[in-house]
Amino acid sequence: MTVRRIAAHLLWTPRGVVRHPLVEIVPDGRVRLVASCPEPDRLPFVEFRAGLLVPDFPADFREAFARLQARPEVPLTAALQAVVTPCGGVPVVISGLDYDTLKLTPAARIEKI
Repeated sequence: MTVRRIAAHLLWTPRGVVRHPLVEIVPDGRVRLVASCPEPDRLPFVEFRAGLLVPDFPADFREAFARLQARPEVPLTAALQAVVTPCGGVPVVISGLDYDTLKLTPAARIEKI
């Protein structure tokens, strides 16, 4: 089983946002471990993704992201509560955010991990 270790600026969870996350993702897309790691470049075999890592994003991630983009005034912390379905989605990274307000910008993008 190949486990991916991915670091990002932020991690979204239903309980709140985690800064400097380091997550281990198993091949089926489930997050196995979450830790804090402010210097991921010092660890071997860690991928870094700029943005907000969101586990369990809907499998139709492009369509779900388009719905989020249609309401850019809504902070992602609130919008993701309505979109993310625990246990059954795919891990994604959303980049191009306004980090101060956690809102999407016109440059926002999504990437399936």
